[in-house]
Amino acid sequence: MSPRELIYFFVIGVAVLVAITILWFIFRKKRRIAIAFTSILVLGFIGYVLYFPTMKTNKHSEAYEIVSDYLDKNYPNRVFTVVPEHYEAGYTVGDFNVNDIETPTIGVILRVDKDKVKEIGTWSNLEYPIQQDLWREIQSFYESPYSLNKDLAEITKIDEWIDGELTAFALTVDDKPAIALFNYSKAGYGLLDFQEGEREGFVIIEKEGYVFIYVDERYQGRTVSVNLVDNKEFTFNVDQQKGQLIIEEQQ
Repeated sequence: MSPRELIYFFVIGVAVLVAITILWFIFRKKRRIAIAFTSILVLGFIGYVLYFPTMKTNKHSEAYEIVSDYLDKNYPNRVFTVVPEHYEAGYTVGDFNVNDIETPTIGVILRVDKDKVKEIGTWSNLEYPIQQDLWREIQSFYESPYSLNKDLAEITKIDEWIDGELTAFALTVDDKPAIALFNYSKAGYGLLDFQEGEREGFVIIEKEGYVFIYVDERYQGRTVSVNLVDNKEFTFNVDQQKGQLIIEEQQ
């Protein structure tokens, strides 16, 4: 039994005790009636405590059916995992962790309240990533917060570059070129910068003394130009490096 439920029953128990005290005061000259009412209250309280786990199980099972019907009706072409199907300790009655079977590491929390279903939060079970897999974190950064009504972006790693704690990835995000920069250490990691370009275009990031360039293989030009932070214009010949992450160290 959770601390919240213990407090709940403590409050009910106090209320029962107060009711018994009042009854004995009212029926102080009719002890049999006072004993009868006291027995009813005490037995009712004990019975409610004993039945409470079964009541939670039944209520959760009903909520599970409501969530299942909701998902079938609103997302007929998708298949979901809904946990827990049967009430388990540690979960709140009527709350479910739900995820599309194609995205097992991220999902939403659905709550059934008065036969209505609503999203109340998100969850993920991603473990601490290795440095080469940091790009996968872009999914959670890209469209936040995640929702069942949002289509997850299709993200593919094209190239990578690692220099100590600095990590750069050339990506395609829904068929558009992108660059993501992370810092990474045993103490933690974080997204430094993320930029997207146009389809069949290019993207450039200037950071940490480097210029990072990724040009889509379908880009029609041979060069790309950019105004850097110091207002100097640079032109890069990318004709032989399309589809690769290009790194230029600033002087």
